[in-house]
Amino acid sequence: MTFLSDFRYILWGPFTIIILLLTGIYMTYSSRFVQFWCIPKLLKTRNHSSKNGVSPLEALCTSLGGTLGVGNLAGVAVAIQFGGAGAIFFMLVAAFFGMATKYSELLLAVYYQTKDKNPIGGPMIYLSNGANLNLMAKFFAVFCIFSAMTTSAAAQGSAITEAIYSIMPISKILISIMLAFLIFPILCKGGKIIAKISSIIVPFMTISYLIAGFFVILINKENIPYAFNKIFSDILKPTSAGGGILGFLTSQSISYGFSKGVFSNEAGIGSAPIAHGCTYGAKPCEEGMLGALEVFIDTFVVCFITGLAILVTNSDETGLHGIFMTTNAFSSIFGQQAGIFISIMIIFLAVSTILGWSFYGIICLKWFKAKNYLIRLYIFITILSIIFSSFFPLVDILNLCDISAAFMTFPNILGLWYLAPTIKNQTDKFRRNI
Repeated sequence: MTFLSDFRYILWGPFTIIILLLTGIYMTYSSRFVQFWCIPKLLKTRNHSSKNGVSPLEALCTSLGGTLGVGNLAGVAVAIQFGGAGAIFFMLVAAFFGMATKYSELLLAVYYQTKDKNPIGGPMIYLSNGANLNLMAKFFAVFCIFSAMTTSAAAQGSAITEAIYSIMPISKILISIMLAFLIFPILCKGGKIIAKISSIIVPFMTISYLIAGFFVILINKENIPYAFNKIFSDILKPTSAGGGILGFLTSQSISYGFSKGVFSNEAGIGSAPIAHGCTYGAKPCEEGMLGALEVFIDTFVVCFITGLAILVTNSDETGLHGIFMTTNAFSSIFGQQAGIFISIMIIFLAVSTILGWSFYGIICLKWFKAKNYLIRLYIFITILSIIFSSFFPLVDILNLCDISAAFMTFPNILGLWYLAPTIKNQTDKFRRNI
């Protein structure tokens, strides 16, 4: 629909991107340049777990499950396609500031989380309890629930259907029904089981992809100097900055198109703080550092490996676009089976995204003190979204994803600016005591 596309552009136009980058810069100041000290300090802190809530590892993996997506495979290719190799540099610059935004979100989520054995945290909590913006908190939560049970589930369901169909020509509706039967019992178990399953799936799929990408680069190691030269020689091209920002936005995807890269920014949306805000006994700044680590893993590691693999194999000069450019890069290892490998990765990534976002929706419902029958209705609609996703144009589903994500982002960004003094004070206090 032209209307959806136009409305999506209005919400995610240059103004919004500038606001997100300015927020990242302001959060960098408020966090005392957390990008430079978070990882060394994080290595010194001890991981903890509890029978209550979710552990930091489970929160990290649940959040990464919602963040890592096919944008990590296709998004970088889109960036290179529109901005040249220099776009990779600007993608990393955008991610640098995104680390501070994510740190700030998670710090606030834990600082203002409910104080009980099964805590709840997230933008709806710090908007209401911290910033006293109750209407904005409800606004955020409603669109998070809507996105989780409809657009995000449908987009990922469609992605999985296409991925399996490319390997085995089974009826698409049959594939979506089988997927729904797989997802349904997991969702019925609730947030804790989703977190535990994510803690298994996410490390497995991330490590598998990185190993494969590393070997692609190793096999073509003679082209590594050429790839870096191409990145730095393209930096001054006017299109590189725009492509780099686009690549960062797509790499943090909550939804994706199997053949189109229309994605939304994750750092700033406020989804990840919901997972980390449910961590029992967490400390605000320590949990915030995990958020910065998420962006680092997603962009500086996974996306950079994808970009380098594309450049060392000259896949950017093949005329292919999106996921097909990435598939061509991996063909140096897997040959004609590269498509199968990428399809399997898509399936794992999409399943983890469905689980991650389902968790977010369940937590928002609990914040509203929803009755059990409403949570069951939420699960039912989510399953229906997966089943019927193949009946709707994917571009429309993706536009709806971006629209609902924008309506989550605006109140969350407002909360970050309003509570920046809290971020600064908590960070200063934490750094004095370590």
